[in-house]
Order: sequence, then structure tokens, then C-alpha cells
Amino acid sequence: MKLKLPIHNASRLGWDIARESAASILTYELYPLGLVSRSLPTFPALPRKISTPKRPILFIHGIFHNRSTFAWLKQKLYTKGFRHFKEVDLMTSIRPIPHLAEQIAREARLLLKKHEVSEIDIVAHSMGGVIARYFVQLLGGDGIVRNLITLGTPHQGTEWSRYSILPHLRELKPQSRTLELLNQSGPPKQTRAIAISGELDIVIRPKDCMWWNGVRNIHLSHVGHAGLLFSKRVLDIVLSHLNEEDPL
Repeated sequence: MKLKLPIHNASRLGWDIARESAASILTYELYPLGLVSRSLPTFPALPRKISTPKRPILFIHGIFHNRSTFAWLKQKLYTKGFRHFKEVDLMTSIRPIPHLAEQIAREARLLLKKHEVSEIDIVAHSMGGVIARYFVQLLGGDGIVRNLITLGTPHQGTEWSRYSILPHLRELKPQSRTLELLNQSGPPKQTRAIAISGELDIVIRPKDCMWWNGVRNIHLSHVGHAGLLFSKRVLDIVLSHLNEEDPL
């Protein structure tokens, strides 16, 4: 029995790493999809009665990605009755976070007007979570955004960004001016925020930089930075927050 446990753990870790590698490859294989379409396509779903109107969802991608980041998650949400989505393409490698947050603020207000609603939801991945926080905490988005769900976001920065040759990416180093400004402003008062992270995430270092102080943090085992975008557990958490009638 003593031998079986280490063997089982090693086998599980090997499978987790293989799955995470496949997720990383898939995110970049999907990249061209975000270039050829202004909105990610969804496949028809079975007829579903929607009991209450669903708020529009704004997706915000991270560094070196585009709208295709959320292809799987958008399709799954579509099958659950959500119909109004907006995915943005951001120039994350050459624009500073405050500038990108202003773009998100404009997109959010356009969604409010287009769908004649008073609130939207945001799902953001990686650096996209920091951009969303900037909008919510510093640009008047608190209350406009009902739910802010971040996936694999370096809320306290990541040491890897110190070595970037791109100056704007160094905004993500721990204790950068941008991150200090966000953390000193306190968590949102009206927006319900949640930070989801993965144990196998090698993008965010050290691991405690995944934590967003003052909001609910969920740390998942057996999944990493890209795997969060294709995780059934993440989908369940997202749905429980977006569906107010089925709270987490």
C-alpha cells in the first residue's frame, strides 16, 4: 500500500500536466478564430426556456491572446441559456493597463445601452482580470458590473513580468504602481467579485500572488493557467455566480 500511493500520485500529476499542456496548445490553436470573426460563433443548442433575462457577459482576455480565449466557455454558457456576449480584443502588449481599462469602460457602457440593462457581468482571464479590476475599482465600474469573475489573474503580480522587454507588461510585477493602487483602493463594494486560480499555474509566481485580498478566492487543484478556460469545475462556479437564483 505504501508503494501504490506515490505511484498513483505520480500518475495523476503526469495526467494533469499533459492535460494542462493540451489546454495551452489549444488556446493558441484557437487564436486564428479570433482574427476572422468579430464575435465567437456558437453552435445551436437545444431549445431552453429562460426563466429570467440573463445579463450580458463581457469577456476580457489576457496577454498575447484575443477573443478566441473564451470559445469553450462561451459555448457552454450558451447551452445554459445565456445569449448576450461581448468579447473584446485588447492590445495588451503595447497599451498600459489604465488605457485598456478605459476601453473596457466604453465597451461596458455600450452593452448597457444596447441591451437596455443596468448591470453586466465580466469574466476575465489572466491580465484581463487586472484590467477589469481597474475599471471596477477606479473608473466607476463598481455597481455597473454585477459579477466580476477572474481566472488565473496575478492579483499581486508575477515575478516573470520583471524580465519582460515590453515596458507595459512590467506593470504586472509585484508591488508595481498599478497593482499597489488597486490593492490600496480596497475591494469593490457593490460588484460581487471572485478570484479563481489553479494549483498548476506556472505563469503566476510566487503562488500567493494569485490572491485578491477582500474577495472570495477559490484555488483549484489539478488545473493550471490555460486549463481554467476548459475546466468543468470552473464552469460550475461561474454558473453559480451568474445565476442569482442558484447562488454558490
